[in-house]
Amino acid sequence: MSNGSEQQAKDLIAQAQKKLKSWSLFGPSNKYEDAAEIYEKAGNMYKLAQQWSLAGDAFTEAAKLYKKGNSAKFDGSRAYENAAKCYKRNQPADAVFALKEAILLDQEGGNFRAAARHYQEAAELCENDLNDSKEAYESYQKAAELFLADDSPALANKCLLKVAQIAAEMDMYDVAIDKFEQVAAASVDDALLKWSLKEYFLKAGLCHLCTGDIIRTKQAVNGYCAMDMSFETTREYNLLKNIINCVDNGEVEQFTQCVYEYDKLTRLDSWKTALLLKIKKSIEMEDLR
Repeated sequence: MSNGSEQQAKDLIAQAQKKLKSWSLFGPSNKYEDAAEIYEKAGNMYKLAQQWSLAGDAFTEAAKLYKKGNSAKFDGSRAYENAAKCYKRNQPADAVFALKEAILLDQEGGNFRAAARHYQEAAELCENDLNDSKEAYESYQKAAELFLADDSPALANKCLLKVAQIAAEMDMYDVAIDKFEQVAAASVDDALLKWSLKEYFLKAGLCHLCTGDIIRTKQAVNGYCAMDMSFETTREYNLLKNIINCVDNGEVEQFTQCVYEYDKLTRLDSWKTALLLKIKKSIEMEDLR
């Protein structure tokens, strides 16, 4: 089956190339689109043969040909998207390139939702497969902007939370704070999202503490209580309040204890743990002065 599909793909590519060399009564655009469709069929045959790189190349070639015809924006974007799906298997950098080519066509066609979705997918590849935090950060940010342009605030907020998370990992705490607080403000009056406020406030508060500005941190936490009256009753508020006291008084052991007590009931993830370690180190450094 695999060898048969692969041979069919090769035959289809030969057919597409022959089509491109032929003269057409209907002009060149039809010739390009016809050849593009054949390349797409070849891509699907390569997928059946599990030749993912060759499948991606075939879909990429189809996209380039669609761009030469009259249906570039929709069909070209779709072909690049299919190429990216194939490249994702073992060539994530090529997948990101294909997605960015799709984005150009999406934006030209005013298809902001598709462009945003492709940016989000590119961001996930940069974050998880390529370990490129800067590119992931920028792509999530662009995805959020386009989701907002498409009037999809929930999808935009999901991307903004990723922007905030990565910004903090890159020590861009003010950006992280701004994004967490932006999502929190958008969630205050939404009954379905309000339960997440304590998480956003905790993350923003930890970022504030990492800046070393304790006065601004206290003001921010007071502001969170004003935004959501129930925040003062949460374990997240108590953790922030206790950490602020420990920073104020230079109490490393007490800091360790209050974090331990919180973690016993609500497991801290690696992101929060990394920020808490930075805060603890700042207390220790202050003690040495």
